[in-house]
Amino acid sequence: MGQPANNSATVITLQGAMRTGTAVDSFRLKVEESIRAGQPQVVVDMSKVTSLDSSGIGVLVRSLAQLKQQGGSLKLVAVPHAASQTLKITGVLRLFEVFPKLDDALNSIVA
Repeated sequence: MGQPANNSATVITLQGAMRTGTAVDSFRLKVEESIRAGQPQVVVDMSKVTSLDSSGIGVLVRSLAQLKQQGGSLKLVAVPHAASQTLKITGVLRLFEVFPKLDDALNSIVA
């Protein structure tokens, strides 16, 4: 689900429905692993996300807060239209930096 792309960030690729259960728990653990490893910069590739519910939104917002406390950030990449609309309607899309491509997000991280 996640792999370090380079030294500047941990890349986590999400797939399918980001809903209560395994997908949300797995994502939360990956973010916690990144923080424990001393890497508070996380880039989330959402290109394969099919849907997003309140649990998925909640884990993104909580993860962003945790990473910011560590001096890092959480950036979203390739957010599908449906997920983007859900984030917009709930008012949380503005909390995140969103990029069209992975390279754009990685290049935005100041080492």
